[in-house]
Amino acid sequence: MSQTAELSSPVATTPPEKKTGSRFGRWPSTAVSALVLLVAVAFFLTTAVRADLPAGAAVLGLLGLVVTQLLPGVLVWRCVRPNRGWWIEDVMMGLAVGFMLAIGAQIVAGLLQWPWLSAALPLALAVVLLAVPRSRARIRRVRTSTLPLWWMPAVLATSLFGLQDLRQYYHREPLEWASGFRAPYIDAYLHLAMAGQLQHRGPISFPWVENAPMAYHWFSHAWIAQVATVSGIGLDEVLFRFMPALMPLAIVLVVAIAAVRITGVAWTGPVAALLCIAGSELNLFGLTTLGYPMAPLSPSLAPSVPLLIAIVILLVFRWRNQMGRLGLLLIPLLALTASGTKGSTMPLVVAGVGVAFVAMILFDRSRLKGLFLDGVLTAGALIVALVVVFQGSDSGLHVQFHDAAMSTPAITRVGAITTTSMAFSSIVAVLAILARGTGLLWRLKTVEGRRDPATWLLLGGGFAGAAAVAVFSHPGASQYYFARTAGPLLAIGSAVGLVTMVRELQSRWWRAVLIGLAFGPFFILLPIWTIGLIQPNHGGLIHATKMILVGLAVLVVAGAVAWFLTPRMRFTAFFAAITVAILAGGVTMVTRIQIEAMPVPPLKPVKAEAYLAVGTEQIAAARWIRDHSDVNDIVMTNRHCTTPIEPKKCDSRRFVVGAFSERQMLVEAWTPTVEANKLGPEGRDSITVDYWKPEILQLNDSFVAQPDAAKAQQLKDLGVRWIYVEFTRPHAATLEPYAKERYRNGSAAVYEFTKAG
Repeated sequence: MSQTAELSSPVATTPPEKKTGSRFGRWPSTAVSALVLLVAVAFFLTTAVRADLPAGAAVLGLLGLVVTQLLPGVLVWRCVRPNRGWWIEDVMMGLAVGFMLAIGAQIVAGLLQWPWLSAALPLALAVVLLAVPRSRARIRRVRTSTLPLWWMPAVLATSLFGLQDLRQYYHREPLEWASGFRAPYIDAYLHLAMAGQLQHRGPISFPWVENAPMAYHWFSHAWIAQVATVSGIGLDEVLFRFMPALMPLAIVLVVAIAAVRITGVAWTGPVAALLCIAGSELNLFGLTTLGYPMAPLSPSLAPSVPLLIAIVILLVFRWRNQMGRLGLLLIPLLALTASGTKGSTMPLVVAGVGVAFVAMILFDRSRLKGLFLDGVLTAGALIVALVVVFQGSDSGLHVQFHDAAMSTPAITRVGAITTTSMAFSSIVAVLAILARGTGLLWRLKTVEGRRDPATWLLLGGGFAGAAAVAVFSHPGASQYYFARTAGPLLAIGSAVGLVTMVRELQSRWWRAVLIGLAFGPFFILLPIWTIGLIQPNHGGLIHATKMILVGLAVLVVAGAVAWFLTPRMRFTAFFAAITVAILAGGVTMVTRIQIEAMPVPPLKPVKAEAYLAVGTEQIAAARWIRDHSDVNDIVMTNRHCTTPIEPKKCDSRRFVVGAFSERQMLVEAWTPTVEANKLGPEGRDSITVDYWKPEILQLNDSFVAQPDAAKAQQLKDLGVRWIYVEFTRPHAATLEPYAKERYRNGSAAVYEFTKAG
């Protein structure tokens, strides 16, 4: 009997008892899978190398990751997982645990300013686990089963859907350029500055404005700092190349092995991976709503996925009585890490556990005590993160139904903005997100599925992520990160539900699946071909309704064909074909968008005064400060806005000096601080509020423009040592004798305050 057939139960509690013979007999399969994985890692890192990452940096980064994160993470995971498992599960869940360990180590190393702790602390844990007889025995005792030879290539093939997004990001975020000015993504250097803060000084304050608490999801930045520290490569190399290159692989593999762990069915791995990275936010209007669970422009999103999935799997272990006490400790630690990595992560888990608790009141009250504890652990970790990490800040996220509706993809395609059109657009957006999880509904058909808390965890978390886009508003439309975070949960949920669907259809499953796969592309494409795309501000509810009706008609036809071809299971086949068609439609949409997408060219030269313009000489001056200053030195600059204008109601997202000097700024920018969010309660206005210490800003800028001894002394009293003068803003010909010139190029100059005077 094949392995897939052996695992055809809807939810298996352990890996299969595959008759693989001796341990030696399992090695060929393991070796081939490992080789395929290594080739995939090399391929994705090569894309970064071709985009200007030094090959040596790629190798050193990978070595640092494997030795200081993966190794101790795998050891911890083998201490908590059930006796039977898979080596790729150890690797991927170990990666999530290693991520957590790296962050903890970097926080301590940064605060104490002992860089060696970044590697020493996780390695010390590994030594302890191997030295203690009980943990060493547990690590050695757990068994490793094999997966089919086709499994690894099939899963890794899905990661290619992330390749286009990755290459576009490389063009948008160059590591360096020969000369002149470019306009990188507005938040790129925000993330780089935060990584520098966490590498050198710990999470004390935002690096671009002094004494502003770092109330932000900064854990991924600590991870970047840890990799840079242990490997010796640049922060920008880790942030803009190394980490993004590995994320497509990490996401598909962790989702795939989670699906296999929950179901015990090998084929659910590639299916879940495909739906995760290519399932899309489904709509019938031809709109670009990719919904990837990765966004290189947001380095906090993709790293949160392994943490999210590790928490889900630990909860499944608990519900199946497969986890020891150490695992119970791991749940809140991972939950806290996930909360601090991406703010959209743990609310979904808490919502899912809450839905599971309510469902068990109806279906299995014997689980309520355990689920109550799960709720305490997960919600408690979220609350701790809100208090300690976010320090009570909402980071600009508000409950605003109107603004939320105005951010939905279809709002400009449904005619005049009315209450009806906004409600329509919001409902369509929520349903489009939930479509990825259509297969999960099959779990609700069975008693076993309804009594399984995992069903409700995936359903509740997915629904919470979808509903967030209709409820919340954010200056950067970041409410959609809830939907992106929900994508992996919905993808796994569909894979779990499809196992039930296949079991219900028995030997006839292939008919409904093939019919659904055949009609799925037409579900997406036929409305576009027959009705036509809705153009911005020229569409209407009638046009949109027609497109929806055509799509629904395709689904009905697919179901009808399955009905007639499966006489003994008509209703089951009808809905099975529709399920597969919906899921295939999501993949079709992503494929269509990628085929039709215009290539993103490398950034073109811009003028020095252009919006977001950053010059190579400006970066060089900031790096000179980094190389010639102490990590605790304070730097000031005369540039604060995305364009070189007076800092009055301007867009204050200028982070260049803090990013490349890796030093604490007196005041360079003041977004997205707690105070700015308070001063701009409507959301986007928080990026244009004035600095709340106008006297400091006036002293800062006036000294650079018109220096004198009194101003110099006041700035020195504030702790300032270095002055970065950007020539796009008013500046004196020299700041001497009050400060000594130490560096100058065509775009900027660097001065150091003298000790006397």
